[in-house]
Amino acid sequence: MVLAAGLLYLAWLLRAALVPFVLAAVLAFMLEPPVRFLEARGLSRLSSILVVYAAAAALAGGFLVYLIPVLYRQLTLLAASLPSLTRQVQTLLAEAQLLYSQAGLPAEVRQVLEGALVRLEAQLLSGIEAVLSGLFGAVSGLLVLVLAPFLAFYLLRDRDVIRESVLSVIPVSAQGEGQRVLSEMNRVLAGFIRGQLLVALIVGTLAGVATELLGLRFSAVLGVIAGLTNIIPYFGPVIGALPAVLLALLESPLLALKTAGAFFIIQQVDSLFITPRVVGGQVGLHPLVVIFSLLAGAQLFGFVGILVAVPVVAVSRVFVRYLFHKLVTDWSR
Repeated sequence: MVLAAGLLYLAWLLRAALVPFVLAAVLAFMLEPPVRFLEARGLSRLSSILVVYAAAAALAGGFLVYLIPVLYRQLTLLAASLPSLTRQVQTLLAEAQLLYSQAGLPAEVRQVLEGALVRLEAQLLSGIEAVLSGLFGAVSGLLVLVLAPFLAFYLLRDRDVIRESVLSVIPVSAQGEGQRVLSEMNRVLAGFIRGQLLVALIVGTLAGVATELLGLRFSAVLGVIAGLTNIIPYFGPVIGALPAVLLALLESPLLALKTAGAFFIIQQVDSLFITPRVVGGQVGLHPLVVIFSLLAGAQLFGFVGILVAVPVVAVSRVFVRYLFHKLVTDWSR
């Protein structure tokens, strides 16, 4: 327990330096199946990796050639529209204040509502600025992420060496069990990462198309936000829908209602069809455990903690279940 706490504290201190390695691990999990497929067809490990990298680079290049210019134009337009959006939010809140002031409410109720509206205005304005700065920060931070594919290459190439290094610290008599536990952890983690990223891509595309059809500005940006936030279980779809609904509300209440309905339909399609088929039972955690993991991750490590909470708990569950089984077996003997 002390060792685990020490490792968590060390990870927190080195969180910025660990980001490329975490992204490299995610990329390696995504590319491992096609590499194994080619390897089973007779190619060497290195040749399989190079072929998969070439195919992935071609697909990513074609995708980015279209997406990056669109995102850049919309982010620039969003930056230019920020003063106008701020004024629209202030006008909307002023109209709401006028509406309840004419309703003849008691003074105490009006005071509470006025305070709530002031806080809401401050939060909305700061939220708009935070989202904008966060998006520009993410775009500028892409240069740092160039390191991830190089690290992923070494993770893929030296997979067996890394596994043997981990197993070497385990006594020889327990290496068979250690191999099974590592394989199970790899299965759970890889299944979760691949499934969640594929679901995020599908949901982001659906959200971008829906907002474009509804005539909302910044549809590409809204689709990216919806896809990225969808990685967060339970809370992600709501967080991803809020920017689109708020932007639509600045246009008209009817458009906001249509936007909320579109995101609700996307969320239902995701929860009923996409996620069960793509992710399935890879993680095997009860919803209450997932929600607690998300809250604990947010409390300890902020937004990064939210992203890694569920896979960390899922992998820990495999290890704890093995230890419990081992203790029960030894006690029975």
